[in-house]
Amino acid sequence: MKTTINFLLIFVLLNLSILAQWSSNPAVNLTVCDTTGEQALAKIVSTSDGGCYISWFDTRSGSYSVYLQRLDVMGNKLWASNGLLVSNNPQDTWITDYDLLADENDNAIIAFSDIRNSGNLNPVVYAISPSGDFLWGNNGIVLNPTSDFQPSLKLAKTNDGNIVVAWIISATRSQVGLQKISPAGVKLWGTNPIILQSATEGLNYPDIVTSDSGGVILFHTATTGNFPAQTVKLRAKKINSSGTVSWDVSIQNIGTIAAFTVPKVYSDNNNGGLIAWHDDRDNNNLQSAFVQRISSSGSLYFPVNGAEASLLANRHKFNPVVAFDNTTNETYVFWMETEPNQNQNGISGQKFLSDGTRQWTDNAKAFKNLSAPNTTSISYLTAEMGNGKAYLFYLEGNASGLNDKVEGFACDGNGNFLWPGNFTVLSNPTSDKLQLVSTVDVYKNCKLAWGDNRLDASGIYAQDINPNGELGNSVVPVELVSFTANISDNSVILNWVTATELNNSGFEIQRLQNRNIEQTSEWIPSEQNWETIGFVPGFGTTSESHTYSFVDNLTLNHNQTLFYRLKQIDFNGSSTTYNYIEVSIPMPDNFVLYQNHPNPFNPITTISFSLPVEADVTIKLFNMLGQEVAIITDGGFQAGNHQINFNAQNLSSGAYIYTFDASTVNGVRFKSTRKMLLLR
Repeated sequence: MKTTINFLLIFVLLNLSILAQWSSNPAVNLTVCDTTGEQALAKIVSTSDGGCYISWFDTRSGSYSVYLQRLDVMGNKLWASNGLLVSNNPQDTWITDYDLLADENDNAIIAFSDIRNSGNLNPVVYAISPSGDFLWGNNGIVLNPTSDFQPSLKLAKTNDGNIVVAWIISATRSQVGLQKISPAGVKLWGTNPIILQSATEGLNYPDIVTSDSGGVILFHTATTGNFPAQTVKLRAKKINSSGTVSWDVSIQNIGTIAAFTVPKVYSDNNNGGLIAWHDDRDNNNLQSAFVQRISSSGSLYFPVNGAEASLLANRHKFNPVVAFDNTTNETYVFWMETEPNQNQNGISGQKFLSDGTRQWTDNAKAFKNLSAPNTTSISYLTAEMGNGKAYLFYLEGNASGLNDKVEGFACDGNGNFLWPGNFTVLSNPTSDKLQLVSTVDVYKNCKLAWGDNRLDASGIYAQDINPNGELGNSVVPVELVSFTANISDNSVILNWVTATELNNSGFEIQRLQNRNIEQTSEWIPSEQNWETIGFVPGFGTTSESHTYSFVDNLTLNHNQTLFYRLKQIDFNGSSTTYNYIEVSIPMPDNFVLYQNHPNPFNPITTISFSLPVEADVTIKLFNMLGQEVAIITDGGFQAGNHQINFNAQNLSSGAYIYTFDASTVNGVRFKSTRKMLLLR
């Protein structure tokens, strides 16, 4: 009898190369690109397979071009070593901010400005497939080919699969341009963009997040007056799927934000958004950090004009960044803190409840105390969230003004450090670093990219760090491709395949037996009924596929259901239990005498046989001279599968023959003979 039961588990097959490229040495890091000329202004975004895209501007050919690289989860480059050329259309001698995201199909969407249109800085957007194909044409889509100066593009996905782009249109009063692009590269809001403008205010620094019903939420500054006596406020607008403004809400209406301040904007992954900034609303020449969250309907979660992160006196709180936990609706804010003269630098943070209530005291929590005067600088803060952990990364500079270190830490909901030594150095060559950016992948590994002049003017480097604070050891969970069971020779043979493994000590095999098939519809397996029947060692950490098997030798009773599951155990003792599979044992079709197991044996072995109907069974043992030495069994048995344990302790070593004789009430008779070997 041979029966196959297949159960396909969730399949996440990572396309991994044999050798991982992420470095475990902070003095080395992954070189994304460091070739002739300057590589600058990196952006990074995660893909659904645990990999990422990294983009940058590049002067290897003399003037700025745009390049893109795709990495897998282990840091292997999937395109040409120095990246894919996206655009070498004319650029000015300086560059403006731009944006990068990955759409629902893991296509890279990259939006920037160039001067291909008669020297005018115009916005363009490209779509590049995971294989490096240009989905929206080799020259992308020009969004608004006018003579206006149009920098600082931002991107957002909509929940109906489209892309929205926002950017600044410089005019007498700055405006915001908006366009929606379909996956096919069609402009959905008309040939010309939607333009938002005000009769009294300049609209600057737009940023957008995904909202509901195909819409987005737009954040921007609203400015009146002339520099340096400008009044800067913050607003948010809901842009619906047709490009119409559904609501317009004030975020900060006091107007004490410094000119040219660029707020940080984040999605709450619940159709709303968060925005963080610093201002001097007390007019005491000290900047304080604020944050606001807004829903898809335009409701503010935090106090009007924002929740202040810290009330600690005599401190600047600059450049706040946010990590939002959408499982608890808690907001983590971190900022660079200085004394009034800005000669001593540190890092502080605050956690807010869903209503904006401060949790780490009104004076917040100092994660990095103020440095000695003129010894340390902190810049380019970037925060991520994963599995209840908040991560913060930043550039740290020395007394000479050189940003020579990339550093970070993780904390829990109480503000406790989670990594050994509290702080982890991700990069420490004595070279200037700038423009640090980060992302978190589906496995909660953080990946960072930055500009670095360790070899020449500037190259792009990257580093991963896993949730445990380890470099070069991206957490790739044990990915189970399949788990199957075969019934053969009165045994259940389990087979399973992994795509990748991390820190895998091995698998416990657990079994649960149900009395009969009829009960399974009303009977749910409980945890205490599972028994561990074996262990199969794993392959530690590997990006290669591996196949495993385990044979469960037991009496297979007819009309019976068995349940099997795997418990994967890490070397550190943590474990993951996978879904179980069911094995239903049918009635035997034929009389079968199976080979005893183990064989050879000493001194106990098991003899198994199957009966399609009730029968009288006699099993006898003979030596090689044909002499009967034992009657193993002689009696009646029900239809089904049976096992008999035989103890040969009184026999001498050697080969033996066992015979099987079954007869039914209907006169059917079946005989079979097999050999066994006793070794002492």
